Amino acid sequence: MYWRQIAASCVFVVASVLAAPAAEAPGRYLLGPQDRLTIRVYDLRRNTGEAYSWTALNGEFSVAADGTVSLPLIGQIKASGGTPTDLAEAIGTSLKQAADLAETPAASVEVAKYRPYYITGAVQQPGKFEYQPGLTVLQAVSTAEGLLRATDPRMVRREMVTTRGELRTLAAERIALAAKQARLDAEIAGTDTITFGEDLKANADKARADQAMRGEQLLFDTRRNAIKAEVAAIEQSMSSFRAEIGALENKSKSLDRQIELSRGELNLVNDLVAKGLTITPRKLAAEQSQAAFESNRLDVQVAMLRAQQSLTRAERDIIELRSRFRRDALAEAADTRLKLAQNDEKTLTAGRLSADAEAQTLGTAEDGSETLTPRYEVTRRVGDRSTTWLAQEDGQVEPGDVVRVTLVRNPGNRSGEAPQVGGPRRPSEGGNANRTGPASADAVRRAAESADR
Repeated sequence: MYWRQIAASCVFVVASVLAAPAAEAPGRYLLGPQDRLTIRVYDLRRNTGEAYSWTALNGEFSVAADGTVSLPLIGQIKASGGTPTDLAEAIGTSLKQAADLAETPAASVEVAKYRPYYITGAVQQPGKFEYQPGLTVLQAVSTAEGLLRATDPRMVRREMVTTRGELRTLAAERIALAAKQARLDAEIAGTDTITFGEDLKANADKARADQAMRGEQLLFDTRRNAIKAEVAAIEQSMSSFRAEIGALENKSKSLDRQIELSRGELNLVNDLVAKGLTITPRKLAAEQSQAAFESNRLDVQVAMLRAQQSLTRAERDIIELRSRFRRDALAEAADTRLKLAQNDEKTLTAGRLSADAEAQTLGTAEDGSETLTPRYEVTRRVGDRSTTWLAQEDGQVEPGDVVRVTLVRNPGNRSGEAPQVGGPRRPSEGGNANRTGPASADAVRRAAESADR
């Protein structure tokens, strides 16, 4: 009985002393891959009353990528997702079973080196860093040498002014190109009106958009009226040619009747000559008269052919005029689309340059109208799910977390405080995040982009 009490006391003292560092970990720390652990295992030998150290199990071990720790004598033990205390109990139980011990050995587990955390975004030195217990978001940013800032503020300010001016120029150019594209689309489709897009009608620069739409509408009406006038002139010529053809056809019919009459007269004269009742010169005159009528009919037919050719040429001119108009509109529309694509690319590049410049100028603008303030997002992986939420400067960072820092323009906000959504919360194992909990990474990113715009 006496030895039993001594043994129980020794085991309790050893276990308490060796487990103390693990209890000092902030909150309920869960182990994960890349954690470096210091493990010590002891048990009490009843025959000597001394604490025996399991040397093979004492030392530093790493949590592998699969979340296990490989130990001598025992093998692999799952560590990821549990606390150091949970792992210590598992080691003692496994060793008791492997060595067929009467008592469970006392094991202690403490984190010798935490797995790293990561920081990215608008910081001086993004990357991965060694975790320290009790780390906050602000301390993590400080570890990354602070928020992104310019080495030459005057040069950055000059670059901001230049890029903003370029963005305004590109915006005005895009309004003009969009209005022109709408006009060309109407010309290609052959409609009587231009359908301007909502991006023009609801454009922030309403005065410039209205001016561009009025200009393109005026040009559309002018070009449309011009081609209508040309087509009307050609159609008038076609009407004249048709009237001429009609007159020639009537004349041809009259000549046909005259030729028939002349042929009858010639036949009569031939009979009279054959009977000796008339002289030969009269026959010659009748033949000459018939030949003249036939010649006139040939002239009329030639004139009809020429008039028909002129009519066909006029019809072809109308088709060619409309084809040329549409062909020119198609070529101009293709060139306009190319310019719109180039404008979008230039705008994107200028926007990125402006954002990069603004990201280096924390604080209030010269006119006091806007402020750039930091916003912090923390992404944490639990099991197979990753959860992202907006955090405050005093929010807790855990090993393996990814801290993303972005700078947000807040018009009229001079307080210098970053917009926050609640406080940092430990992500749950559950599914979708709700309004009060952490939002998904995509949702937060979309909200951030919307706020930046």
